[in-house]
Amino acid sequence: MAIATALPDPRVVLPDDLPWATWMEGLQVKMLRCDLDNNEYTLLVRFAPGIELPRHRHFGQIHAHTIQGRWHYLEYDWVAEAGSYVHEPASSVHTLKVFDDNTDETVVLFVMQGGLVLLGPNDELWMYEDAESAMERYLLALEQEGKTLPNGLVL
Repeated sequence: MAIATALPDPRVVLPDDLPWATWMEGLQVKMLRCDLDNNEYTLLVRFAPGIELPRHRHFGQIHAHTIQGRWHYLEYDWVAEAGSYVHEPASSVHTLKVFDDNTDETVVLFVMQGGLVLLGPNDELWMYEDAESAMERYLLALEQEGKTLPNGLVL
């Protein structure tokens, strides 16, 4: 039992208590966790129907659980829908597209390990993102929208 008392207390995050921040038109996020030491973060992402993200490459694994809606990667023939779990191995490159026929937003929980690069039309580096820059982007978006971050984000 000595081991159990040495473990840190688990943290509970109530996503409804966290504000949505707009990262781009048609894409909003709630940052649930940010671990700068291990370069990991957890996002709840809400996509508008039909949105297509820039092609990107991950440096670490990604875990995605679809809560609502349907999405896929243009490079693959599978579809993630409500209840689906997707594991993306490190070094995967793809373009996320939400289906146009969704009647509501698509909501996905992403656990991001490591950074990623967004690629331009000729696969040139357009933007880098990791746990630190994602946290900064979230906080800046909240500030620009006049929202404050309530207690509860797991850091």
